[in-house]
Amino acid sequence: MKKNKIYIILVILAIISLLSFAVLCNPDEAVTDDKTDEYEDKEVQVNETDVTTLKDIAEEEEILEEVEELEEEVKKIIPEKLNEIEIKYSLEFGQYLESLEEDYLETILYDDKALKEEYDLFEWRNIFYDDGVVFTVNEDIFPSHWYEPDINAKAESLAEEEIERSKKIAIYALAKYPAKVLKENLGKLYILKSMNFYGVDFGGTNDVEDRRVYITNNGIDMGYTNLFIEKAFHHEFSSILFIKFEESEWRQINPADFVYFDEQTGGSGAIKEGKASQEFDTKMYEVGFLYEYAQSTLENDFNSFAENIFINDGNFFKLVEEYEKLSLKLDLIVDFYSSINPRFTLEYFKEISLLEK
Repeated sequence: MKKNKIYIILVILAIISLLSFAVLCNPDEAVTDDKTDEYEDKEVQVNETDVTTLKDIAEEEEILEEVEELEEEVKKIIPEKLNEIEIKYSLEFGQYLESLEEDYLETILYDDKALKEEYDLFEWRNIFYDDGVVFTVNEDIFPSHWYEPDINAKAESLAEEEIERSKKIAIYALAKYPAKVLKENLGKLYILKSMNFYGVDFGGTNDVEDRRVYITNNGIDMGYTNLFIEKAFHHEFSSILFIKFEESEWRQINPADFVYFDEQTGGSGAIKEGKASQEFDTKMYEVGFLYEYAQSTLENDFNSFAENIFINDGNFFKLVEEYEKLSLKLDLIVDFYSSINPRFTLEYFKEISLLEK
């Protein structure tokens, strides 16, 4: 930047010197030719414009330098402010703030009201981790009508040896959502060994009315990896959020003659009939679907994207962006999540980390 300033000053001095030299060489020359007058007027005008432009550039350079210096000062101030917050609130809260995206942190750091709200949400989140994540079956775990003969809900408590791992996965998954989103939309998270409805084993389900998510974990040896369990949570939680989703644009992306094959039962029929594969299927990409189960209902189609945008495996976004219909659905779901909370942007999802399998 200093080199640029020196260059600008030298150019200005050179132009001034040339103008002075021209005047000295022609002190008494009479101007009689109109065209000459016109040419000289234009030359002086151009030179004056050049000088003004260079001065503007110099001023812009100074402003940029001041902005950079200010940014450096802010970077020095933030740690000092975080230290004050740790003293006022807690060390854990200060560490939590450090984990937030820089842009969001700067919006709340010097706003006492916003900071207090964030602290209250931080405290709520910690309480939810202890009380809101449940691993045992009790008599009121499901809505009462789920126990009626047609659904015949059954469940087993999580194995003792799986509780610690399951809680770690739950906390990791929940941390990807602003606490406000969780507080407003999630009442309980149940992680169980097994669930059975309609005589069929389910890996996950949800109760929108009571804002409950149910997922299963029967051990790594049975295929319940960290990744599988976390994706199941994002899948089911997105169903609770889905009630706010406007479906029309999504349906318009699908082929003109396409009809979801299990809208009537909400996907349970697909599970019964063995048409609930969640393995990515290249044959479906061109028409806008990720896998077979996504074609059962619009909600399951929506879920298929939700469970993957929260899992940054390095391949999903590259894959989706290669196919027009998948890309359009990605845009819609990111816009939807952004409407729930502005921190949910495409950049946010692409930077989300992946828990080791």
